Amino acid sequence: MEPSQSTSLAAMFFSTCSRKDFNGWYKRIDGQWVHYSREELRDTAIFTAIALNNRGLRARESVGIIAPSSPEWLLADIAIQVNHARTVPLFPNISSENFQFQCDNSEVQILFVNSVAELEEPLKAFLDQFRLVICIDSRSTLPENAIYWDDLVEEGRRLGEQGKYYSWVDDQIQMIHPDDLFSIIYTSGSMGLPKGADLSHRNMLVQINNLRSLYPMDPKTDRALTVLPVAHVLERMVVYFYMLNAAAIYFADSPKNLAVILKEVRPTGMVVVPRILERLYESMTASGGNAKGIKRYVINNAIKVAKIAPPSAHRSIIYRLYDKLVYRKMRNAIGGNFKFIVSGSSALNKSILRFLLNVGIPIREGYGMTECCPVVSANSLADNRPGSIGKPLSYLDVKIGDNSEILVKGESVFSGYHGMPELNSQVFTADGYYKTGDQGFFDEDGYLNFTGRIKELLKTSTGKYVSPNPIELEISRHPVVEQALVIANDRKFVSAVIWLNPEGARRMLKFSHDDFSVEKAMNSVRIRESINRHITKVNRKLNHWEQIRKWTLIGDELTIESGLLTPTLKIRRAVAEARYAEEIEKMYEN
Repeated sequence: MEPSQSTSLAAMFFSTCSRKDFNGWYKRIDGQWVHYSREELRDTAIFTAIALNNRGLRARESVGIIAPSSPEWLLADIAIQVNHARTVPLFPNISSENFQFQCDNSEVQILFVNSVAELEEPLKAFLDQFRLVICIDSRSTLPENAIYWDDLVEEGRRLGEQGKYYSWVDDQIQMIHPDDLFSIIYTSGSMGLPKGADLSHRNMLVQINNLRSLYPMDPKTDRALTVLPVAHVLERMVVYFYMLNAAAIYFADSPKNLAVILKEVRPTGMVVVPRILERLYESMTASGGNAKGIKRYVINNAIKVAKIAPPSAHRSIIYRLYDKLVYRKMRNAIGGNFKFIVSGSSALNKSILRFLLNVGIPIREGYGMTECCPVVSANSLADNRPGSIGKPLSYLDVKIGDNSEILVKGESVFSGYHGMPELNSQVFTADGYYKTGDQGFFDEDGYLNFTGRIKELLKTSTGKYVSPNPIELEISRHPVVEQALVIANDRKFVSAVIWLNPEGARRMLKFSHDDFSVEKAMNSVRIRESINRHITKVNRKLNHWEQIRKWTLIGDELTIESGLLTPTLKIRRAVAEARYAEEIEKMYEN
């Protein structure tokens, strides 16, 4: 069976494993890459499916996975699908309230964890509520109701040797219907309780098949690197897309090791969130600071050109010189082999996008959401308009509704939120379009542009509406600003909470790494005056009721672990406003 003809994700996976040009997967463990052959992947998925069935997993039950990205994560996902059950991805840093809600809402019976020690303390108390817990890491402590992954696979192997289970696996795969659910994926819950999107095999298959023409891959030459959590729908879709193309997949151990991993793997494809590209931009633009003399002059001027030149501009002689002397080295520092890097989840700073494109890094931006599995529109390798979020995928019907809302209908759009019939009646139009809650417009050439989120519209006490996202992006263009949060709801004027970018601040103050501290930057008049000038420039582009009247600088680090960021590195607005309530109130005291 050809991958494009598969009627389920599980069938597609096994079809790929039968291809001789499929070189398997790789996982980074203690700095070394461990290879999983196509035969090993196939057999492990089969044995895991058999063992889960033997342990009582039945059709339409839910199985949770709370673990970092790895081959085992995906193999568990396939094994669950073979049993006609649903995978519920969970994040290790999830709050106990959301964890309990998601498990109850989807009726999780079995839970995969990487290691009990990696779970937040409040989550460990929930482990005894599950019928079975599978620990992937053999070094993990083992609860009474648990089994190690290796032992589960071995159990399936022994049962498989009896013979009858092999025909059972084939029968199970054949009986999966394209409209059967393969997963219930919960939104990040940045505001209120999360909602579980019911996603079918058809939703995912139609998407990955249609993306093939936009991002063609060759299993003989392409190497895909996965650095984002596969628990998020974007990376999950991307990994299945790589599977469809039989590309070798490399599972990174940690985004913190990305600089080293890029040189080791020299990937041709990768999907990231803007925060990763911002870090890449910072390291590239810092390179001139370590050079001296004429070399420093050349690097700094090359950086300046890359920052200001339109990406589509004719490549001048000076550009070609800088490419040979500077840009090529920058590309080689990240492997030098990329065909594409797709940025999703949120908008990328336009200045950073322009710089990276001019350096020769093939960045493409797209737009989507969990409910659309997730891509709605994308810039492709052959058709790219920087600053836009691309053209809608060909099989989707996308239009602009009331209040400039983006409306979507098509085969990759979900059927509804799990167990929430009242909400489902509100999120679709009478003619079947999903109401994204996002605002946008089409330009004259059919490229979609994102302008803001209706659900995040803030209303001042004077009755004026403020869309925070575009303003926050403009503020974040300053090199010493990590991220910004606009405050306006029920307030008499607009203010902003601004997080310091330590590396940008260090470079502005011209401190060495040893001499620099966040405290010094927070007390720097130069830093504050620079931010103030930037805010003044931003305000010139805004209506008077949108303008930032006051701002406060925060030196805390923004991390997922702190609860301030979602797993896709977006600020949790409600959490941040609550945590910095005192600082916010001070801005409104007079």
